[in-house]
Order: sequence, then C-alpha cells, then structure tokens
Amino acid sequence: MRRVLGRGLLATPISRVSALVFVIAAFAGFSVMSYVIIRQYFGGTGLLEPVLQVANVSVGFWSLIAYTLIRVLFMKADELLGLSFNLPVTNKERTLAFALFESSIVFLMTVFVFGAFSISTVLVEGLAYIPKVLASIWFPALSTYLLLSLGYYLLERALLAFRISRLRGLIVPLVLALGLAVVFPYTNEQSTQIAESYVDGRDYSSPALFYSKLQEDIGLWCSLLVLLASSAAIIPAVMAAAPANYVPVRRFFALLPSQLARYRFGTYMLVLFRSFETMVAVSFIAVYSIFAWIQHLALPPYALILITFQGIYAYSNSEPLRRMAVNPGRTLANYVCLAGSQGVLLIAVAIPVGAISAAQGVAWEASLPVAGFCFSNILISTLIGIAFPPEKGNPFTVLVGMVLTVIVVMIVMLGLNIFNFIPTVNVAILAAMNLLVAFYSILGMQRMERVARHEMAA
Repeated sequence: MRRVLGRGLLATPISRVSALVFVIAAFAGFSVMSYVIIRQYFGGTGLLEPVLQVANVSVGFWSLIAYTLIRVLFMKADELLGLSFNLPVTNKERTLAFALFESSIVFLMTVFVFGAFSISTVLVEGLAYIPKVLASIWFPALSTYLLLSLGYYLLERALLAFRISRLRGLIVPLVLALGLAVVFPYTNEQSTQIAESYVDGRDYSSPALFYSKLQEDIGLWCSLLVLLASSAAIIPAVMAAAPANYVPVRRFFALLPSQLARYRFGTYMLVLFRSFETMVAVSFIAVYSIFAWIQHLALPPYALILITFQGIYAYSNSEPLRRMAVNPGRTLANYVCLAGSQGVLLIAVAIPVGAISAAQGVAWEASLPVAGFCFSNILISTLIGIAFPPEKGNPFTVLVGMVLTVIVVMIVMLGLNIFNFIPTVNVAILAAMNLLVAFYSILGMQRMERVARHEMAA
C-alpha cells in the first residue's frame, strides 16, 4: 500500500482524498440510478425473482471479467514486489501476499458491478431479500474467485513444468480470453432458459444456482456452511498450488525487423508493436474474432476498441526514445510518430478483423464508423496518457487512465446522441474535437520535455 500510495497521482493526501470521494460519489450515483430503474420497472411486479436468478448465472462471467482485467494489469506489477526480494520471505509467501492484495481489487470491482443491484433489490423488496441476495450473488462470487485463483496457479505450475513460464504474459491472456469466449454463450443460454421457465411457470435448476437453491430449500445457514466448507478446501489448495519459484515475464516479442530503428517513425512502431500491452490486446481481439466466426455473430468489429487503449501507454513507453536520442526531434514530429504508429497498428489489426466481419455479412459501411471512433479514441487515450502517464509497476495509474478515457468518450457519445445531429454535423464535431485533443497533447508533450530538460540540467 505504501508503494502504491507513495508515488504519482496518489502521492499527496489531497489526491487520495479526492480519489476516495470520487469513488464513493460514483458508487452512490450508480446505486441511486439502479434503485430508480428497479423500482420503476420491477417494483411490485414479482419479476425480481427471475431477474435475481439471471444475475446469479452471470456472476461467474462478471467475476471472470474482473479477474481477467486485474490479472493482466498485475502481470506487469513486478516492481510492487521489489521490496519483498530484500526480505527473508519465500516466493510462495510473496505470491500469496500479492494474491491477497490483488483479491482486494477484484472485490472492489465486484462491489461496483453487483453492489448497486444488491442494495436496490433490498430497498425495493425489503430486508427479507437479504438472504436471497447473499446466496445468489456474493456467495457464488467468492467461490468463483477462489476457483479462478486455483486454476491460475495450476496453470503457473504447468508453465514451470514445461519451462515456458516467461511466456505467461502471452499464454495467460489467451487462456483468460478463451474462458470469456466459453462462458459468455453459456451465460446467455442460462439467462434465456430462466426467462422461458418463468413464462412457462416451471422451476429451473442449474449448477450456477447451487447456493440460491440451498438457501431457498433449507435456509441461509446451510448455504453459509457450504460456502465456508468449500472455501476451507479451496484455500489450502491455492496455497499448495502457488509456485515455489519466481520467473519474470517476458515483456516484448520481436514481431518486426530491427532495421526499422533506422527511422524515427520505425522506432516508435517497434516500441508499440513489441510492447506487452499490444500483445495482450491483439490476443483478446483474435480470440473474439474467432469466437464471432464460430458463433456466427454478424456484428461490426467492436473488438477493435481494445487496441485503442494503447494510447494510455504510448507516451510513457516511448519516453526513453526522447531522453536517450542525440536528436530528440520536434514535439510535433514526435506526436505524429506517437499517433501515427498507433494508426498503423489499428489498420494492421482492422484489416483481418474487418474481413471476418464482412464474411459474416456485415457491410463495410457499418464498420467505417467503428474505425473512425477507434481513431478518435486513440487520440483521446494518448492525451490521457500524456496528462496522467502510467507508472512502471503501478497498475492503479493505468486504471485511472482507463477510467478517465471511458468517462470522456461516454460524455462525448452521450452528448451527440442527446442532440441527435445529422451524420455530417457529428463528423464535423468529432473532427474539431480531435484537432483540439491533438493540440492539447502537443502542449502537454512540450511541457513534459521542458521538465525533463531542466531535470537533466540540474
């Protein structure tokens, strides 16, 4: 905690208090919105029972999303463990302590996903719904997280046995993406069957509803005892499966020839294409595209949005180029290289993904707005990465950048939808906004370069 709160955005007490107030205010607003919607559409209708069951079967999917996000972010958090290498602790103790720290973040994300729904359901239906909410949402979420942790450490053991543990930065995201691809259709199928069972007036049973069925048939105490017993069995298994050896993650893969380093733009491309974040994003996009092809999902290539978050890392990852170069170049040229390399990456990924969407029957006219939105998001995320550069080994600064990017993009999209302009006006507004974003990005880079020069002179 001292490592996380002692640097960057969270280093000052005012920033920490502001971040805490922002999180509490966001959760409160989310809860109020959830309460209004549930009371308006489900209050007094008796429909909350099947809705709670649908939420129950989706707990595993959302828990896997939270676990995937945190796991991928924390794979680059080796510096958070730096202090522990000077202490008399084993790698198993280090791994379990890090898992405890990581689990607290997963818990906070789960609270944001299901907390507002749980509170709203209890407020609408009364205190008698507390046992149902606990058995339908929170008990399955805890068991799912423990099972995911056990599966991850077993995978780590297998990678160590095959001597490919350094490649877990590539293998683990692929496995997690495949898990999401498998769980998503299962969750949709379960939700559909629950709705059909409610309409037909029959009960529906599923392994995902295990805790809720125990609570309904026997009582909450039985569900709690089963949860404690299963946790008592899984936690020692997690401790036993934790690897005894620590192997650093390989941070990049040589995908492009090194001869590109002769040119400034080629150097920026090498930094981007070889980065850990690019590898993870492309892995997820590839798995999603294959999944869409198998499931016959005729949707525009929305998965390309994942590649646009590279802008959060683009400035900080390429910082050594500007500090080490004999001729650091003009700010405008550096920004063109920064944004242009991301544009090349977007085109390189968009061509095969767009071809798969076109083969599924999606018109090119439907994919072009997605490409335009992705390019705009690249510029916005690059500006966020310049204003709030993520720190090496501190995944919380990355979360701040992601949250700010999503907030800015959502505000812009919501404003355009509210005013309902014609497409030509929307394009003009987005173009003007992109020019403004690029202008402020260049100003921010100039300021950061001045600070760097003064530090080197001092």
